[in-house]
Amino acid sequence: MTATPTIIESVKPPTEAPADTANAAAHNADSPLLEVEDLAVSFATVDKKWKTTVEGVSFSVGQGEILGIVGESGCGKSVTSFSIPRLHDERTTRYEGRITFDGRDMLSLDQASLRALRGEDIGFIFQNPMSSLDPLMRIGRQLEETVRVHHKNLAKGEVRSRCIDALKEAGADKPELWMGKYPYQMSGGQLQRVVIAMALVNKPKLLIADEPTTALDVTIQAQLLRVLRSLRDRLGMSIILITHDMGVVAQMCDRVAVMYLGQVVETAPVRELFAHPSHPYTKGLLSATPPLSGPRPERLATIEGSVPQLSEVPDGCRFASRCPFATGECRTGKVAMRQVGQAHSIRCARFREVHDLPFQAAQKKHDAAAAAGADDSTGKEA
Repeated sequence: MTATPTIIESVKPPTEAPADTANAAAHNADSPLLEVEDLAVSFATVDKKWKTTVEGVSFSVGQGEILGIVGESGCGKSVTSFSIPRLHDERTTRYEGRITFDGRDMLSLDQASLRALRGEDIGFIFQNPMSSLDPLMRIGRQLEETVRVHHKNLAKGEVRSRCIDALKEAGADKPELWMGKYPYQMSGGQLQRVVIAMALVNKPKLLIADEPTTALDVTIQAQLLRVLRSLRDRLGMSIILITHDMGVVAQMCDRVAVMYLGQVVETAPVRELFAHPSHPYTKGLLSATPPLSGPRPERLATIEGSVPQLSEVPDGCRFASRCPFATGECRTGKVAMRQVGQAHSIRCARFREVHDLPFQAAQKKHDAAAAAGADDSTGKEA
């Protein structure tokens, strides 16, 4: 019996980019499609105060580039991605910083201009496909409405042709048949393909995929990830891939931004990040990931403690309470992003000391020091 492949084993990255997309896939720092600079997002609370959930977030996305945004649940990945096309409720959301998309200042656009951008130039794949679909409307009609919102003068036949082509691009095996179905008649994997088709039917310049393979089995996940990478390779589409899975990041992305507790803590080209992880949180994430080959460790490393609540954001480094490298200097004052290599930046006050030190070694040293402190304390009490 053949074992079911893991995502990492199923989605094999190309050894080199196709000749016609190699330039598009490379990050162009001089003319990025999207630039996010020092973004902060705050939400109104019931007591009429503002709670900041994302702060100091900066990254860019080049033409034809796949950027991965990775981190634990609740770290601010989705809040950040929803902020790019300003999908949050404007009545209860406050933005600071800059978001520049294709030369336009997103935070200064009026609602009419934003509606014109959404779906036309920026496509969005939501985590739960059922939240994007009307259960009482056939798939074909929903796709056709997505086209007509932005192309009111297209002939009916052209609209239908675009929808069928989009379903084919998304990997539908029988697109004409799918057009006549209701969402409840389709599987989870089929619905996710429909949502992908809906996001790309108007051929956007940027596709934002928020955990697009969550709750799907690994075979379907691998198929959908291949579809997304194919869209980049064939159409030169830029993609932001939101995920918590480092294996998906390794196989899919050109660059990666690691988030923790509402901040980006490390950005780097994906090969650089996996070869030389520099922020303690990134080191911990990778140390907790099982290796694909070679001997497996008896125990995977763990990141001790839990993510603090946003109402309890600590002063200084937000990872300090869980970091085996942390010292007193880490717990006071804001920590800025620092460049540690070409296109490689981290948010760490002790980056010189921890850059090449393995997470497991620091964890053992930290545990030994804690145990020694406990022994000293017990001896004094005795």
